[in-house]
Amino acid sequence: MLSYYPNTKDHRKNLIFYEVSLILVRFRSGKSTMTTNRLTTSLIPCCTCGAIITPNPSNQCAACLATIDISSIVQRGPGGQDLVIHQCRQCRRYDRNGDGRHFMLLDPESPDMMATLLKQIPALSGKGQQHMRQSGVEALHLLDSLFIWTEPNSMRMRLMLTLKADINEAPRTVSIQQRVKVEFKVQWRQCNDCIKESRSRTWQAILQLRQKTDGGGRRGLLIMELAIARNAEMRKHILQVQTKKSGFDFYFASLDKARHFAQFLAKAAPMRIKTSQTMVSEDRRNNTANVKHTISCDMVPLCRDDLIVVEKQAKGVGRLTGRLCLVLKTSSVLHLVDASPVRDSDLTHCMTDLHADNYWKGGEKSFRIFLPSKRLVRFVVLDVEMCCEDERER
Repeated sequence: MLSYYPNTKDHRKNLIFYEVSLILVRFRSGKSTMTTNRLTTSLIPCCTCGAIITPNPSNQCAACLATIDISSIVQRGPGGQDLVIHQCRQCRRYDRNGDGRHFMLLDPESPDMMATLLKQIPALSGKGQQHMRQSGVEALHLLDSLFIWTEPNSMRMRLMLTLKADINEAPRTVSIQQRVKVEFKVQWRQCNDCIKESRSRTWQAILQLRQKTDGGGRRGLLIMELAIARNAEMRKHILQVQTKKSGFDFYFASLDKARHFAQFLAKAAPMRIKTSQTMVSEDRRNNTANVKHTISCDMVPLCRDDLIVVEKQAKGVGRLTGRLCLVLKTSSVLHLVDASPVRDSDLTHCMTDLHADNYWKGGEKSFRIFLPSKRLVRFVVLDVEMCCEDERER
């Protein structure tokens, strides 16, 4: 039997040697030549190494197809550098698009984090087409992706990607599938919001919270301070806080954030909100201007458990005009209850809600504080007896 040398460059000569060897083997075993021809036509040599294989679209063996490395294409970052994702050191947000404009807070190994990392790969986002064509790859298709655990302090993120590549082998296209490990380096980059916070004179809106009372009490401001302390989502947009004589000043980077904060305060206590603006400088050549906005929030100077006198010219209190009322609750409105109701009166007529607009329209003189909550004494009702109709008539 003739020997076959797979490393011989002349593929046609190798094929002839292999056919002659098969004919001799079949002839000695007593099988027909027709069967031998049918078997030899289903085998071809590899176009790269010359090994005998069954026909496939690429006419290459498995060893030659494995030499096509997709990892060198996927692991290539912009400009041929390593793959990098940027994170802000102060707020811990990640750069979403890689341009330094949009930063977002992402949880580790979350679907949003996976989507952000896949966008940073040029080969999958359509930005590395030139390098792919040089490697003979027409297109890449992502089939599966998962995270590989890394140390939290290693500043690395690793992914395992299952990719399907379309390789151009004229006159046909061959598809191969491989699993590739991709590693990202986490680098620090300060976001625009943190840059503004670190500089001076970068605020665009100021919110002035005030509550002016005769006795100088700060009970209403204390309630607002507790409401702000409980909501971390509202505090993250505040650049700076200054304490004033009758309130606080909150500084914000934009007017929208200041208005959103004012709406939050209006739900905790009734207040009057006014907005004004002042132009600091302007550039007429570029048609731009530096404008500072001021939002004034004046709280109603009434607190819970305050005993007040509602004058007859007061508005928005229904039948409680000229009565002695008690502030039962404070929210976006003041809940008033008659302190000395008539025995046969309806309960709906003894209670009303006072809005901040009605308070300021009627004037501060229409609602006078008779006794503040500090001077009132709490008591406990031990027993209640219902009066009969006969006793009411007497």
